[in-house]
Amino acid sequence: LASTINTFPNALRSNLTIVRLAASDGTACLRFKSSNDGPTDLIVDAVGWTTGGPQRPAPSGVGGILLSGSSGCTFSGTVQVAFCDSFDTPSSNPASRSGDLNSTVWGVSRTNTLTNWTQGQLNTWPTATLSGCGADQTVTPPNDVKICNGRLYEAVSDGTGQSTLAMYPKQPFDIAGRTGTAVFDVSADSAGTHNAWPEFWYTDQPVPAVHGLLPSQTPYAANSFGFDITGCDGNQTGVNKMMITRDHQYTEIPFTAVGCVTKGSLTGGLNHFEVRVSATRAEVWASDAGSSLIRLIAFADVAMPLTRGVIWIEDVHYNACKEGFGVPQCNHTFAWDNVGFDGPTPYRDLTFDVQDALTPAPGGGVQLAYRVTTDPTAVTAPGVYWDQTPTKQFINFNWYTWDQTVPSVRVNGGVWHDTPWPFDSQTFSWRTIAVPISLSELKQGTNTIEFKFAGGNGTIMSNVDVVLIAATAVPS
Repeated sequence: LASTINTFPNALRSNLTIVRLAASDGTACLRFKSSNDGPTDLIVDAVGWTTGGPQRPAPSGVGGILLSGSSGCTFSGTVQVAFCDSFDTPSSNPASRSGDLNSTVWGVSRTNTLTNWTQGQLNTWPTATLSGCGADQTVTPPNDVKICNGRLYEAVSDGTGQSTLAMYPKQPFDIAGRTGTAVFDVSADSAGTHNAWPEFWYTDQPVPAVHGLLPSQTPYAANSFGFDITGCDGNQTGVNKMMITRDHQYTEIPFTAVGCVTKGSLTGGLNHFEVRVSATRAEVWASDAGSSLIRLIAFADVAMPLTRGVIWIEDVHYNACKEGFGVPQCNHTFAWDNVGFDGPTPYRDLTFDVQDALTPAPGGGVQLAYRVTTDPTAVTAPGVYWDQTPTKQFINFNWYTWDQTVPSVRVNGGVWHDTPWPFDSQTFSWRTIAVPISLSELKQGTNTIEFKFAGGNGTIMSNVDVVLIAATAVPS
């Protein structure tokens, strides 16, 4: 925001400045402005680097704040970091849906409105092209989530449907009695609300695929807060909606849009977001692409429907192949980095995935869902364990319902669990739920989970998990 050097005609000038080089390729951007549009000759040397930064408290107001630190999760003030993942190393997770993410730490879920079993669509997930990790790669789940070059890349091709790819760390973010701060970096380059965009969510339970857009994509966690990043025009982006759910009821809340930021890019500068949440207010701060200066871009005064839960980073599509303006983002990759939050560190949850069905789909891609009727359908969750006695246990899943009916579930041949319908009257839609079970129904190792559906039209199910709340301590 200030000039590094001022030049004059026919004069030799020199100076030194400290700037951050781009992490991806070590470049810096210099801008020259002349009052008479005359040229200049410029010689530049990079002579060193620093890994630290000034520690600055977060001032109040809407002005810019310079972030401290040069790598990892950055916060605008001095905080107790509860969780941070900088995506430095890929993991191998053969029995999970998490791709290159560490499945002990991260959960991943996917839903798409390409759902009509009479047409052979069982949560169809089209083949996508993943960019950013060297040469473009053709991918299907779970290999559509990759870690390389110190970033997380995930690719979605919506296939003319409305899709959600959701990722969350299995550790609670607690804001009780305080303002909590969550951070993430993302290539926020959405082309608008008929394309692809990132979303942030905070939910009271780790139920899968917590938000979509269309009436046929309304999973909705019981209690949650979220926002999308689709606002502004041209080369800028910002917040377009803020939303909550309370007792499964969805509401778009009034908020104030303060400004926009320049869009990030897949292999270049990312946008840094800082989300501040308290019992009565939510603020979204963000940076221009590649900048370490954040500013307030949106805020809302709202009665927050939760004080402890998990955070989500989501890739949401709305039938981008039909977008008539600009470049459609139906087949698109987002880059993420440095996801974290502050606060206490009471425990981590343990969750164990049922693998997606991964049956071939007509026209390419895979089917992720299982068909469920009045006859029980059995799936398995391998590798279940707990390090300490969990405080709660759930079977979590998404299902696409034509009836106001929640599937019945039982574990290892035990009792059937029936759940009353807790949602609004919308049917022909994806839903998400956590069905409580007792610890005595589970066993260490492989567990068999059965579902049946009393509704007359049957259903399909995806993203099934065994979830054990507070089942392990946070690694020191």
